[in-house]
Amino acid sequence: MNHIIVFLRSFFFCLLFYTWSVFVLTFFLWTIFFPKKVGNYVPKIWAHGNIVLLSLFGLKLKVEGRENLPKQNGYLVAAKHQSAFETTFIHALVPNTVYVLKKSLMFLPLAGIYFWSTGCIPINRSKGTSAMRLMMTSAKQRLKEGFNITIFPEGTRCTPHTKTKYNPGVAFIYEQCNVPVVPIALNTGFFWPKNSFKKYPGTTTVRILPPIPAGLEKREFLHRLEDQIETACEQIKP
Repeated sequence: MNHIIVFLRSFFFCLLFYTWSVFVLTFFLWTIFFPKKVGNYVPKIWAHGNIVLLSLFGLKLKVEGRENLPKQNGYLVAAKHQSAFETTFIHALVPNTVYVLKKSLMFLPLAGIYFWSTGCIPINRSKGTSAMRLMMTSAKQRLKEGFNITIFPEGTRCTPHTKTKYNPGVAFIYEQCNVPVVPIALNTGFFWPKNSFKKYPGTTTVRILPPIPAGLEKREFLHRLEDQIETACEQIKP
């Protein structure tokens, strides 16, 4: 019986999620003709709506450590990636943020238009060092424009209690741009599992950790980032 309820909740959430997404992305399409920071309000509105929708179906969001976000824009956010959930709510937590994302996502219907117009940073990993240089140029420009940059260091979703190698892209931006990095740990994978249709009720926790200051050696930074995120993820109970 519980499986049926979870399935029905998940079905109706998906129905409303896609309805909400199409409505927001269509209604605010005019913002693509305005400066990036105007367009950046659209994913923020979308993210807040997603949080409300999930809470209506039993999945609540608990955020710890909001005070660790710097007061001034121009920093990186490096988040654990366990679920599609974090891609839907980070705009609600981090002001004026743009994502580093796979180039293929820039061509999604409707959503891709906003990825381009709001200044998201595409990366084609198959291009190697040339992709890193292009990413670096875009990252510097976004930081100069007063944005914050969100990146998922692992580059792919991982199930809880697992991890993959942290990609060097985040360390490259950190070193070249000389900005602090805010690590984010979470346990979303317990409630919205990787590659799963089902969303389970409960309270998922997102923990914003103290910023790692600028100026560390690249290898030391990457080790510290990984250690802090993975340690905190293990401490967060489902």
